[in-house]
This record gives sequence, C-alpha cells and structure tokens, in this order.
Amino acid sequence: MATIKNLTPHAINIILDDGAVIHTFPSEGIARAAQTSEVAGELNGIELVRTSFGAPMGLPEPQQDTYYIVSLATANAAREHGRRCDDLLLTSDPVRDAEGRIIGCRRLAVL
Repeated sequence: MATIKNLTPHAINIILDDGAVIHTFPSEGIARAAQTSEVAGELNGIELVRTSFGAPMGLPEPQQDTYYIVSLATANAAREHGRRCDDLLLTSDPVRDAEGRIIGCRRLAVL
C-alpha cells in the first residue's frame, strides 16, 4: 500500500457525496514555493504587486510508494525546476460547509 503525506498547512479530509469523511490526512510539514513580489502599481490606493514563484522548499525527493499532497503553486514550482512530479497530489472537487468554507475534497488529482 502506498503512503500519502500531506505537506499543506492544514488537514485534508476526503469526503463522500453523502458527507462521510473516509480519510483525513493530517499535516506532516509544509512544502511551499519560494515567493517574491515586486511592486506593479496601485489601484484605488491599494498597492499591486507582481508575484513570481521560485524553487520548492520543504519538498522531499521522490521516494518509492510515497505520494505528497501539495498546493498547485508548489507542484508547478517543482515541475518548473526539473523535479519529477508523478508523486505529487493536489486536492480536487472541494466540499464546503453551510457557510461556504472548504472542509475537504471529494478526491485527489495528479499534476
């Protein structure tokens, strides 16, 4: 059986259509893409910035039978910096509570 590690800052719940939580992946650390911003202008008194992403940080090298749940920005940074990405997973089909907050997802996606 494969190991799935969650490298986002919050737990990931996999939720069925009937609302049952079938799996919870607690955070096991955080993988991020390095981020820099430069001033791009101003709009109605609010500073606008242009953000660019660099190499991933906190992302382990691929390991056999191990998959990592990461953000799309982290997965894209990994790909752009030449890292193999077949072990990276994203959340898919978000599930929201009555107030519209994301409480989980229905499935995981590959990049």
